[in-house]
Amino acid sequence: MSAQGERVMNYEGFRHDQAGCQFAEVEVDTELGIVRVLRVVAVHDAGRIVDPLTARSQVNGGVQMGIGYALFEARRIDPALGIMVNPTMDDYKMVGPLDVPEIKVIFVEVANGVTNTGVLGLGEASHVASAAAIACAVHDAIGVPIRDLPITPDKVLAATGALKA
Repeated sequence: MSAQGERVMNYEGFRHDQAGCQFAEVEVDTELGIVRVLRVVAVHDAGRIVDPLTARSQVNGGVQMGIGYALFEARRIDPALGIMVNPTMDDYKMVGPLDVPEIKVIFVEVANGVTNTGVLGLGEASHVASAAAIACAVHDAIGVPIRDLPITPDKVLAATGALKA
């Protein structure tokens, strides 16, 4: 059995990019330097939402990736070769089930994408915005910005003056 279909050509829409805004609530242990994300609110314009469950899952995954990027994933890259030189995955921590906070996803449906379906992407906007929201929340919590990811306990302690050189 086979099927064939056609779709009209894409048209130039209102905009080509994704839009979103995220907010994070964190808890910072100033004695140990440990940051824990408690809550994330992710508001995104993804154009027309075709499948709400898949769209929400895409944002949830992006938020989790952003948490890993912000707090855990210390990739070491060889500057000359551009390859990852972490010796094993043992020292490359990723987000686990206990690291996943409450995530509230809100969509603002504006069908202004550049395709004839009106949809836009979701993954990249939710991933990058998560790391930024977490870093800003840590800054609000400790009063000092940490501008180098991941935000590890030693960096928190150094920023707050609790880590003695």
